[in-house]
Amino acid sequence: MRELAKKVNFVRPIDVDKLVIEKDPFHSNAYIVDFALDSEPCYVWQTLFDLECRSSLHLWDRKVMIVGKKLKLVTTPNDIKGKVEWLEKTIDATNKRVEEYNQNQEKIRTAEEEKKKDLETVKVIRADVKTKLSKWAR
Repeated sequence: MRELAKKVNFVRPIDVDKLVIEKDPFHSNAYIVDFALDSEPCYVWQTLFDLECRSSLHLWDRKVMIVGKKLKLVTTPNDIKGKVEWLEKTIDATNKRVEEYNQNQEKIRTAEEEKKKDLETVKVIRADVKTKLSKWAR
């Protein structure tokens, strides 16, 4: 059975006062901002999200990690608004890719079901022919 992927989004509304923002212990000028997600992303979503992040021209000064139901943005404090907007666009693009992935999975599932039906029809035809041919052998 082919499984479909679920879309993932930020928990809305984002309560800025409750956002966890910590200094990055490995980089002196970076911070880690935790954003809550509405569900834990599946492998497919995470893979597509990673592809979207890597294809972005804006990845040079930020890093994004998924940990459970949290998205962690490691970044410098410069233009944080633009980085959050980039993150939203990346999530939207990922969810569009999830839709495409699911549509493709549905097409494959439908084709597999048709093939099964065809094989069952072939079995029925074969059984009918066998019955008819067995009468000829007498």
